[in-house]
Amino acid sequence: MRFKTVRILILLAILAMVAHNQFSTRERFASWQAPVFVAVYPVNADASERSARYIERLDEREFESLTGFVAREAQRYGVDLDRPLYLQLGKPVSETPPQPPVDGSFLQRAAWIFKARWWRWGFDDQGLDSDIVVLARYHDPQSSPRLPHSTGIEDLRIAIANVFATRNMRGENNVVVLHEVLHTLGATDKYDLQTGQPLHPDGYAEPQRAPLHPQRFAELMAGRIPISSNRAQQAEALALVRIGPKTAAEIGWADSAQD
Repeated sequence: MRFKTVRILILLAILAMVAHNQFSTRERFASWQAPVFVAVYPVNADASERSARYIERLDEREFESLTGFVAREAQRYGVDLDRPLYLQLGKPVSETPPQPPVDGSFLQRAAWIFKARWWRWGFDDQGLDSDIVVLARYHDPQSSPRLPHSTGIEDLRIAIANVFATRNMRGENNVVVLHEVLHTLGATDKYDLQTGQPLHPDGYAEPQRAPLHPQRFAELMAGRIPISSNRAQQAEALALVRIGPKTAAEIGWADSAQD
């Protein structure tokens, strides 16, 4: 009984430290007084030769559109940084974070957070020291035409992006990666989780457009361009994407866009 009490107290102390650190980090990011540093680590998710060859040829030019897009959108919202986001490409990795407990108790989730943070701290021996870790999990589009759901975990600043190992999909891949990065900064999804249809008005890049459909752009956290009230198409490049006012507010930018 005494051992159990000590164990609970230790976990609570760890959780308190994690919460304090998380609050401080969230406040720092929300202020946008300094750039956010992102490190992308490629993962051969399907162990295919095509994914392996694609990863071998990767360089930071693969993700140039992300930093340029964030700089342009941040400027619309009055962020006083020439380059709000920096991105580094790490070497390929195979490690993955521990899986969260399914319907776990408070103590089980606290233990998982501790283990995941320990993984986050120790998995990278490349010295990139980033604010946000992105695991870009590449798949051969011929054998995996449909990808697993990607995710971004704000508490851990980890984004897991499932993407295709082909240059033809590079633009769409970057939309997915940045969508998950913004999840780690506090942005929420703005589409119907059942249908994938962007939600009006927050999931629309131009919610006041008349006529409303078709839209010209996708809101980043919706990811798709609304063609009609029940049909949308995937944004194939960040040039077809905008960050809407609600998303901007969630990540600490201004409440409304500048014209």
